Amino acid sequence: MSTQKVRLILFFTVLATVCWAQKKPLTHDVYDDWKGLQSVSISNNGQWAGWRISPQVGDAQLEIRNLNTKETIMIDRVSRYSFSNNSQYVVGEIKPAYEEERELKLKKTAASKMPKDSLFVLNLGNGEVQKFARVKNYQLPEESNEWIAWLHEKPLPEKKKPEPKKEEVMEEETSKKKKRKKKKEEEVEAAAEEPSEPEDPRAKSKGTELVLYNMSTGAMTSVTGVMDYTMSKKGDYLYYELDKVDSLNPAGLFAMNTATGTPMELSSGMTDYKKMSVSEAGNQLAFFATNSEKDEDDKVWSVMYWSGNGAANILADSMTAGIPEGWRVSDNSSLRFSESGKRLFFGTAPDPMEYAYESDTTILKEERPQVDVWSYNDPYIQPMQKLQATREKNRTYQVLYDLTNRSLVQLEGSDLESVYIDTENDRDFFIAMDDKRFRTQYTWDTQLPRDYYKVDARTGEVELLLEGTIGFASLSPGGEYIYWFNQQDGDYYTMNVASGKITNLTAGMDVSFANELHDSPSLAGSYGIAGWAPSDEAIYINDRYDIWKFEPEGQRAAVNLTNGNGRANKLTYRYQRLDRDEDFINFREKAVLSVFNEWTKASGYAYGSMDDPKTPTEIVMKDMSVYGLNKAKDADRVLVRMSTYEEYPEVYAANSVEMDGLKKLTDMDAQEDPYNWGTAELVEFESGYDGEIMQAILYKPENFDPNKKYPLIAYFYERRSNSLHSHPSPAPSASTVNIPYFVSNDYLVLVPDIKYEDGRPGKSAMDHVVPATKAVVAKGFVDESKMAIQGQSWGGYQVAHIVTQTDMYAAAGAGAPVSNMTSAYGGVRWGSGMSRMFQYEKTQSRIGGTLWDKFDLYIENSPLFGVPNIKTPLFIMHNDADGAVPWYQGIEFYMALRRLQKPSWMVVYNDEAHNLRQRKNRKDLSVRMGQFFDHYLKGAPMPEWMAYGLPATLKGRTLRYDLVDEQTEEKIKEGESLKLENSGRGN
Repeated sequence: MSTQKVRLILFFTVLATVCWAQKKPLTHDVYDDWKGLQSVSISNNGQWAGWRISPQVGDAQLEIRNLNTKETIMIDRVSRYSFSNNSQYVVGEIKPAYEEERELKLKKTAASKMPKDSLFVLNLGNGEVQKFARVKNYQLPEESNEWIAWLHEKPLPEKKKPEPKKEEVMEEETSKKKKRKKKKEEEVEAAAEEPSEPEDPRAKSKGTELVLYNMSTGAMTSVTGVMDYTMSKKGDYLYYELDKVDSLNPAGLFAMNTATGTPMELSSGMTDYKKMSVSEAGNQLAFFATNSEKDEDDKVWSVMYWSGNGAANILADSMTAGIPEGWRVSDNSSLRFSESGKRLFFGTAPDPMEYAYESDTTILKEERPQVDVWSYNDPYIQPMQKLQATREKNRTYQVLYDLTNRSLVQLEGSDLESVYIDTENDRDFFIAMDDKRFRTQYTWDTQLPRDYYKVDARTGEVELLLEGTIGFASLSPGGEYIYWFNQQDGDYYTMNVASGKITNLTAGMDVSFANELHDSPSLAGSYGIAGWAPSDEAIYINDRYDIWKFEPEGQRAAVNLTNGNGRANKLTYRYQRLDRDEDFINFREKAVLSVFNEWTKASGYAYGSMDDPKTPTEIVMKDMSVYGLNKAKDADRVLVRMSTYEEYPEVYAANSVEMDGLKKLTDMDAQEDPYNWGTAELVEFESGYDGEIMQAILYKPENFDPNKKYPLIAYFYERRSNSLHSHPSPAPSASTVNIPYFVSNDYLVLVPDIKYEDGRPGKSAMDHVVPATKAVVAKGFVDESKMAIQGQSWGGYQVAHIVTQTDMYAAAGAGAPVSNMTSAYGGVRWGSGMSRMFQYEKTQSRIGGTLWDKFDLYIENSPLFGVPNIKTPLFIMHNDADGAVPWYQGIEFYMALRRLQKPSWMVVYNDEAHNLRQRKNRKDLSVRMGQFFDHYLKGAPMPEWMAYGLPATLKGRTLRYDLVDEQTEEKIKEGESLKLENSGRGN
């Protein structure tokens, strides 16, 4: 090799090393502008694709790409959009500029004066964009090629012209006096000749301007005073409601044939209308109407119906035959036509009951007791009742109205509340479910038995089909069978609805259709079904890996359609429904299956048969997450997403599902180029529970040097290794470590899988997190003195338990941890109102029995009782509006740590949930968590909030992020915040 070539190689090697070394770490400042792809879609003709490029804070940009010519059209600040049915237009909503809104908010601008949304219409033929200001909402009919309608916001009041100064008036008065007189005379003459245009009285109503626009011709029709509107699916009818202005301009409901533009009055004179519902064909309309005064508390509503001609008529009210006595039509229900247009569904409810006590005007408010009565045999406990109170007060019961023979059948009632309404088929029966008699046990077991019924569509008569079944029964698409997975025995069943014959489809098979990885005391769920063949000839059921075909009454043996290749090679096959309107699986066509390698995490797609057993034929298989296959409705072209930890899930287009002509459309990875990113790999370790080989994900910095010693953070929940190829974005944390941030800042992050032993969840966590950590330490690039663990919720509990058992970790972060299972067992999940008992007896906490039956296990698994053993500094987050884990669990843990003067800090975000919802708080948590781990794992100085605390008197005045300068100040010892504040040094 020549000297010159050697020099060139050395030059480029050094250059690459310098460029790599210059990559900067992520900081918390990058979050707001970090962009992601959203709302990816393809036009029906397959020629156009669209997506929104959206920063985490700020204005999104819509990109529309011509997949044939690569032409690109960009529109700023788009929040949502749709392609038209004929693929010739794009319609969407434009938000006001973020910075403009922010500036106005800083100026405390009134909401009525804030900028409003706009509408855009993009013509894909010529690239022209039309924009319409101050649009409240719009409708683009699903099957229309040209029509769109929108409702404007209230117009802004006209600005008053400033009054002229007195001296200016005097100067001009003389010179203009004669001109004004002459002009006035001319105006009077003109007025006599031409009548003036009357002012639109509807302009004074509460409604606003409705616009119907033809995107093809540009024709525009507007109506003022509109409160609500809806369009038919094909866009041939526009229906709208006008608000009452006065006696000459009453409220009314109108229809407009979009072809003629002529409005037709359907109803007028009622005091209020609401909830218009249009039939599939578009030529029928149903709506609620009332003659009750608007300020009445107890309005009486009717269902009105328009059949396409003449005026709308009252279809049903409280006097209609079939509605129970003392019941009425309820406007709290929805109105739905069946697909055929022959049936209409709505709801009724009992007349409101007034109790003598509540209407007694002789009792003062302060004399009325405020009390909750908790009864042992209530169906639901009081907290659940309170959360459901509004829903229960507004509960309605389904009615079927047969529009052909004008008859009404009450389907639901207080004794049968859940009838599954099928609007796609006009069958002579419905399926219903009832669990009322089992609801009391919901306190300790959420897997309730259910009774299933057949309800006659003509009479409303009820027939019991299944009694006390633990599982969810559904009706087959053809209506011949109901089917369910019985969680008690792990088998699939069918019932012939006509004959009542029950068939156990999977009994005695040597493969399980229950979740094989299920590891809690509850009953295992299933892997679901792929669908049904036409005419209910077959049902397709998934096991862990393969897809099976069963005849619904077991006439012939089950067929493994994927030929056992899934189980043999640990490949999970799943049917892909590419036609969004598909009701049945067409077994005569090649099926597209997703493929996932359970061990390597590679994924892709394959062709399979849904008729005969055949080993699937690979289409594409990559060491990536390949997902989101989206086929154009009227063309072969598809979109697909692919990602790894290193590569953003970009959008790709291919000419067909064969993936021919595959090309990358987006390049979001470019924003990562300046930063030290990272890599992800699988690590194997041996379970300390039973010796099984388990997996963990190890994330390393992009500039990883195997000769260095790195700090390590282990984050865990349950099983997470299947997310190897997920691509998390840098973002402020809702509760857990943001992996890209820590990896970019020279941390290793380890995410091990955990499986559980009933009764010993804490030990199970130890049996997996510690061996996984040791497996990585054995590789030689971990600083064993600088390791930490972090988790949230269930992960937070496991962190709290682990630090009571080992001091191998230098720091720990526990978010919303259950610390005392004995007190948590009798607590409430305030977000749902549910008792927490089920969690310990049956589900995630996995104790497997009551507190009194398994008392020793509750103690053994409660971190609170191991606090004296803790030597690891702790960072805890537990928020005071946590609806999942009661806040007092964090307080109990903190108080014990404080009592024993263990280094610990607890951050409590006010009015915040289990995981932080508000971005400002997420940002704050990210900073504090980062500073905590930097201090203990990198030797960074303590921030002031750790060294001095953050007294209540300083809340909202300072954040105390600044680091303590240990060079110039006396080193602050942990746990001395109170002393410092009392001595006046905590400024």
